[in-house]
Amino acid sequence: MRFSRCLLLGCCLVGLLLLPGCFSHQPVRHLSSDVCLLLPGQMTQKDVLGYLGDPDQRRAGVDGQMVWLYYSVHQSTLRKTPYFGKQMGSATYDVVTITFVGDTMQACVYRAFDEQEFAKAGIVDEGKRQDK
Repeated sequence: MRFSRCLLLGCCLVGLLLLPGCFSHQPVRHLSSDVCLLLPGQMTQKDVLGYLGDPDQRRAGVDGQMVWLYYSVHQSTLRKTPYFGKQMGSATYDVVTITFVGDTMQACVYRAFDEQEFAKAGIVDEGKRQDK
């Protein structure tokens, strides 16, 4: 009888420790697959927001176009090492560029960048899209 109470109590404690992870509010982004859901010429800004959420950056394009950028950062295990990671590790970036004319999406481009390409593209990584 006493063993079953201890077992029940232990299970409850483990459940309480694991439960908060089930309610994480950090959205998971899979840009390489999510971009396949977008239909250029048929979707509005509201539709894109529904699929991908708020863009990481918004830019004015040519001829009154609006350009939204979505990106995610994938860091190597070595890169995540405190103090030395920036010198020894590497990172890759998934970038989706969406162009709107008015409210309608006209183009959607997915690209994978290494660190040098990402820097050349002029995208500023604000550190909010790092995988954990």
